[in-house]
Amino acid sequence: MRFTRFVALGAVIVLLMGCNRLTSEGLPEGVLYQDTFDADTGNWILESDLDASARFADGQLQLEITASNLIAWAELGDRQFGDFVLEVDATQLSGPDDNSYGVVFRVKNSNAYYSFDISGDGYYAVKRRDEAEGGRWSWIAAKDWLESSAIHQGASTNKIKIVVQGSHFAFYVNDQQIAEADDNTYRSGAIGLNAGSFHEPGVRIGFDNLIISKPE
Repeated sequence: MRFTRFVALGAVIVLLMGCNRLTSEGLPEGVLYQDTFDADTGNWILESDLDASARFADGQLQLEITASNLIAWAELGDRQFGDFVLEVDATQLSGPDDNSYGVVFRVKNSNAYYSFDISGDGYYAVKRRDEAEGGRWSWIAAKDWLESSAIHQGASTNKIKIVVQGSHFAFYVNDQQIAEADDNTYRSGAIGLNAGSFHEPGVRIGFDNLIISKPE
């Protein structure tokens, strides 16, 4: 079932693009970008349609998926990130536990990027989407969704951390490393926060306390 639903998730993609107002002024040393989502800084463009929406609410960047088999993301600015450490708090606010949420990175376009996703029922996946093959998905850490006890299930908050250095990626949830991968297909690209539905719509995820910094 995990593989079947993973393929279905890639069937439709909504891209919520960002603008180019990023600035490094006033940031702590080593920090490339940070956001508490308490106010609209102008670094994110929040678009909505009948199937998905993105908005600032309750001190979060919230994504809501109102159609089945859909993934949507909010993209950060017109800026490319190569090596970085990303940390963000992700909370399942409502909807089915059979969902997907996390981070897309080194995004070239809607058919070329990496993603690290967890689910409300305690699974995770690391994937690559390939533009050269019409947006085909490839697994780069394992060949299926895998279960992890590190993931808080249901309406809970999970701290997601990704360390990207060259072709090596490490993935953490709640301060526990749960996966790593090596891949050199994409060397840099945009970063986004994503949420997805499978058979049942109504997924709503809130993101908070985003920090993107230089690797040590």
